[in-house]
Amino acid sequence: MVKLYNIVESRVTECVGTKENIAVYINPDEKERRYLIQKYQIDEHTLQSALDPDELSRIEIESNHVAIIL
Repeated sequence: MVKLYNIVESRVTECVGTKENIAVYINPDEKERRYLIQKYQIDEHTLQSALDPDELSRIEIESNHVAIIL
């Protein structure tokens, strides 16, 4: 599931359009995971780590990106 938000007058508000500033994926299904990997060039292992509740929080610094796992 994806929830879309905008920042309006310094506040985060939910939106129902295509001009969102923030997209929050909640328990993404396989199709949504593939979209995230392709659209944002997220490493599949990094995405799986971010979705794993047993993963430790950390920052991974690579040559072309920084991943923050919470």
